[in-house]
Amino acid sequence: MRTYGGMTAEQRTSLRRRRLMESALELFSSQGYARTSIRSVLRHAGLKDRYFTESFSSLDDVMAALVKDIYEEQVTRCAEAIGTGRTRHERARDMIGVLVAMPVADPRKGRVKLVESLGAGPLTAQERRRGMERMTGLVASLLREGPLDPRVDTAAMSVAVVGGVGELLLNWGNGSLRISGEDLADQALLLFEAVSEHTARTP
Repeated sequence: MRTYGGMTAEQRTSLRRRRLMESALELFSSQGYARTSIRSVLRHAGLKDRYFTESFSSLDDVMAALVKDIYEEQVTRCAEAIGTGRTRHERARDMIGVLVAMPVADPRKGRVKLVESLGAGPLTAQERRRGMERMTGLVASLLREGPLDPRVDTAAMSVAVVGGVGELLLNWGNGSLRISGEDLADQALLLFEAVSEHTARTP
C-alpha cells in the first residue's frame, strides 16, 4: 500500500474530513450555521476547495456528521450510566449527569446540538431524529422498570423528559436559567422523577 508522509490515502482523507468537521464545529458554534459557508470552513481548516467534496456533499452533510458524532458519544455514555446494578434514581441521575457534562466540557457541542442544528437541512434533521429516538429509548427503558399505569405511553413520556431536559440545558447555556450545573442536574432529575411517579400504576 502506497503511503505519503507516513500515511495512506485513506488515512489522509480521514484526517482531512476530521479537520473539516473540527473547523465546522468551531464556526457553527461561534458565528452560527446560517452565517457559515463551505469556503469559510475550508479556509479555517487550511484546505483547498477540492477536498470538501471528497468527504461531504453540503454544509448540511457536515452538520449531520457532527450531530451524529455528538449523539453517538452521549448515547454510549448514557447507556453505560444506566447499565449498572444500582437504583433507578441513581442511574437516572448519572444519565442526566452525562447530558449536563457535555456543554460544560465543550460548549461548542452544546450549541451545535441544541441550537444550530435546528437551522440545518434534511440530513441533519434525520440524524437529530435518530439520536432523539435512541435517547428516548434509554429513558423509556428506565420508565418501564416499574409497574406502569395502562393509560401511559412510555414513548410519549420519554420524549417529554428528553425534550424537557434539552430545554433546561438550552436556557442554562444561553444564561436565561441562572443556576449551577449541579442544580441543573437536580432539577432535571426532579423532572424525570415526576414523570416516573406519574406513570406508575396506582395500587
